[in-house]
Amino acid sequence: MYIYILEMLFVLFAGALLYSKRISKKSFLIICFFLMSIVLGLRGENVGEDTLHYIEVFEKTNNLSWKTLLNSGTDVVYETVWNVDRSMEVGYLLLNRIIGIFTDNGQWVLIIVAFITYYFMGKFVYDNCKDVFFPTYIILCESFYMQSFNLARQALAISIGLQAYTLLKKNNKYSIINAIITIFIAFLIHKSAIVLLFLIPLWLIKDNRKWLKLILFGSGFLPLFVIFFSKIILIVIPKYASYLENNYWENSVGGIIILWIIEIFMIIYIFRKYNNNDGKEIFITTVLTALYLSLEFVGLKFTVFSRITLYFRIFLIFLFPYFTKYIRPNSRLLYRTGMIVLLSIFFLSYASTPVRLYYFFWQLGG
Repeated sequence: MYIYILEMLFVLFAGALLYSKRISKKSFLIICFFLMSIVLGLRGENVGEDTLHYIEVFEKTNNLSWKTLLNSGTDVVYETVWNVDRSMEVGYLLLNRIIGIFTDNGQWVLIIVAFITYYFMGKFVYDNCKDVFFPTYIILCESFYMQSFNLARQALAISIGLQAYTLLKKNNKYSIINAIITIFIAFLIHKSAIVLLFLIPLWLIKDNRKWLKLILFGSGFLPLFVIFFSKIILIVIPKYASYLENNYWENSVGGIIILWIIEIFMIIYIFRKYNNNDGKEIFITTVLTALYLSLEFVGLKFTVFSRITLYFRIFLIFLFPYFTKYIRPNSRLLYRTGMIVLLSIFFLSYASTPVRLYYFFWQLGG
């Protein structure tokens, strides 16, 4: 666990250098996201639930022909076990196949995926945040970074798909088509990235109090709608029943409920204080946080939904800093300090789980 503690302290130290103007915004991001990429990419095969699986997929992908990869549509079967096909999105397998041209060492998949993911995450922060320390620390500590040890393919899709938000902010005649293309690329890595298409209508609607109230109200009833709709799915399309079972992935509330309560309070407070000129960014962030929380509640019953929430959960990197605007100036330092302490506790809690017990790949099981 010491590697995670050193990583956390290093980001805090880099943040101190940033605020004292000893390093630039860009230098801070390069240093911090490079460090995250190194630790993530050099992990041993048993650090993270599916790390070994990614290495095995790489080895099997090297046996696939280019014709099979390019002519199989969005899903490619990479092996068949007991007459059951195992498939994965073509974009991710193509990346594996390209890496396989240069090496047969599966560790390079972990390294390259880590660096691509955190390059795009760093770019997302740089393009959209004036204060880059707080969002970076949220990425490290809130959950995204630790999720990357297990959900590497989805984390890669999220990092790519998020660039659509930056493209929409440019607000030119190509913004929407470029955003759709970007989300499609992410979709070819992990199909769940299709939910990011919701960014487009959300960007196009008027960011006023009326729409905010309507969407927040709808988010509150979303869990009831999903539970009702799931019963129809079980009757009409029973083959999808396994996706709506409690034990599909383990899920529990745990200490995260503390952050949920804080986030719900923030949403309510922002809505009460919201003005129509507060800006599109605050509008979208508040809406996506509400959707994230709503789907997380659904995920307590149908845990597959917890995977979908990751695309909206990442917008907490905006919510926590934006909320500073609604706090009295003499209380802002206390708020930021309290959030940093709380996030640090959550990070150490994630890091202390047995499946995150860290060792470098050359240490052969630690």
